[in-house]
Amino acid sequence: MENYFNYFTEIEEHFQKRRGQARPLSPLDWSLIESLREAGVPLEAVLRGVDRAFDKRSKRRRVVGKVNSLAYCTQAILAEHERRKESRAGRNDPAAQAAQGDLEVSQLLELLESARRQLEALPGRSEALELPALKTVVETVVDSLNGIILEIGTSRSLDYEALELKLNTLEERILAGIFSGMSEESLLKAKQETRQEIHRHQRGLKAEHIAMLEGKLMRKKLLQEFGVPRLSLFYLPLN
Repeated sequence: MENYFNYFTEIEEHFQKRRGQARPLSPLDWSLIESLREAGVPLEAVLRGVDRAFDKRSKRRRVVGKVNSLAYCTQAILAEHERRKESRAGRNDPAAQAAQGDLEVSQLLELLESARRQLEALPGRSEALELPALKTVVETVVDSLNGIILEIGTSRSLDYEALELKLNTLEERILAGIFSGMSEESLLKAKQETRQEIHRHQRGLKAEHIAMLEGKLMRKKLLQEFGVPRLSLFYLPLN
C-alpha cells in the first residue's frame, strides 16, 4: 500500500517545484489529490502527469499568467494513468507490489489519542452547541475510537487499509450528525460557497470530477467549521 503521507506530500512538493512557487495548496487541490488516491492513480503517474502538463505549457509561444491550481494538470495526470494501465495490461505491476513504510504504531496511537481529545472537547465549542444531535454522535464516535486505540495497542500486526476504512466510517457518522442538524439555509450557503470555489478552478475537469470534488470540498468545509478533527491516516498529523 502506498504510504499515505508520501502520496500527498510528494505531489505537493513536486507541483510547487514545477510551479516555481512554494505557496500551500488550496483545499480544492487537497481534495483532488485525495480523489486521485482513492481512484488508484499511482504516485508515479501523478508526478509524470504534472511534468507533462508543465512541459507542454513551456513549449507554448505565449504563456500568460501562472498555474494556480493542481487542477490545471488533471487531464495530463489521467492521460498518463491510462497510458500506464494500457502498457501494463497482462503484466504484473511491480509498483503496485512495492510496499513503503507505514506509520509507527506508537506515533499512530499518539495521533489517534490527540484526535480523541479534540472530539471530547467538541461539544463545548460554540458552533457545536447549535447542533444538539452532534453531541450524541460524537460520544458514540469517541467510544468507537477508544476501541480502535485499544485494538491497535494490543495487536501484533496492523491492517492500515482496514483501519482507514474504520476511521472514514466514524467521520461519516459525524458528518451525518452535522447535516441532520443544520438548517436548509445554512446548508444552501455552504453549497454555494463550495461551488464558487470549484468554479474558479474547474476548467479542464469533467462533470463527474467536478461533482466528486464538490462533495469532498463540502465535507472538509463543514468539518473545519465545526472544529472536527479529520479521521484519516493522512490527515491525523494535520489536526
